[in-house]
Amino acid sequence: MTKTKIQPLTRKSLRGVWSALIVPWTARDTFNARALAKEIQAHQGLGLSGLYTGGTTGEFYAQDDETFAQITKVACQECHAIGLPVQIGVSALSTRTVIQRIKIANKFGADGLQVALPFWLELKDNEVKRFVHEIAAAAGKTPIILYLTGRSKRKIGPALFGQLAKEVPTFIGTKDTGLDVKGLKALLRKAPDIAIFGGEDFYDKLPAGGKGGYCSVTGFNAAKVVELYNLCVAGKLKEAKPLNDAVHNFLYGALVPMVSKQGLWDSAIDRIQRVAGGGNVGLRCQSPYRSGTDKDVKRVIAWCRKHTPELLPPHLQ
Repeated sequence: MTKTKIQPLTRKSLRGVWSALIVPWTARDTFNARALAKEIQAHQGLGLSGLYTGGTTGEFYAQDDETFAQITKVACQECHAIGLPVQIGVSALSTRTVIQRIKIANKFGADGLQVALPFWLELKDNEVKRFVHEIAAAAGKTPIILYLTGRSKRKIGPALFGQLAKEVPTFIGTKDTGLDVKGLKALLRKAPDIAIFGGEDFYDKLPAGGKGGYCSVTGFNAAKVVELYNLCVAGKLKEAKPLNDAVHNFLYGALVPMVSKQGLWDSAIDRIQRVAGGGNVGLRCQSPYRSGTDKDVKRVIAWCRKHTPELLPPHLQ
């Protein structure tokens, strides 16, 4: 398969709407490569800036070495075939394992590496610096996007953030869906050229200097999320406000209650909304984590139809 020419990701070019890839599992909890290939192909022509693997949505924690390599190969080949860059999530519990995953990602042509800090023991500042420097050396020219999540037990403060930006030129961006506008501005004062991403919160983050979002609602209706981004990046906030409110209401009205009331985790919820959005990824999460049900899918669709009908994907209209 011929690789389509992809624009290199840099601190300047990294921006836009990136959608999380969900791993389809078989009934025996093995990787369904054909289903993932079709899922990636379904993202063609939606206006997305790229796709990414790993993270909670992609259940990186449930992947052994062989499965990680299989997923990475399919993701790189299929994303490039439809002209989209792909970031490969390489998070793991140790630098050694992250580096092993980086080698595999580089082998298959990953355009970027998305990685969280090792999280079993909380890292001190000097350990954070050691980790980032060592994985950057292993990655070579492939850029690094730090996934700054509370699940890593700590966040990187502005001072350390600025040091890493100066010392590691291939560190080009971050994913932090929990970062508020005040925190965003604090990081940018120390590292003004780093591409800082949140989730779907473009309305607040882009005017403050954010560059885009690593999104899950794209699984339900990518075109609407892209539309919201385009309005916000163009400064058309008045026009963006109704759509921003609809996305916010969908998140906190249809999805978040499945966390607070049903006790489901993000991986299950993202599958529910993706299946509701027409994706063929299945509802099955890797054990021991609970999976959603067909009733959950119907409930999300019914909620959207009643409260935010403007977000319904075409096949549900």
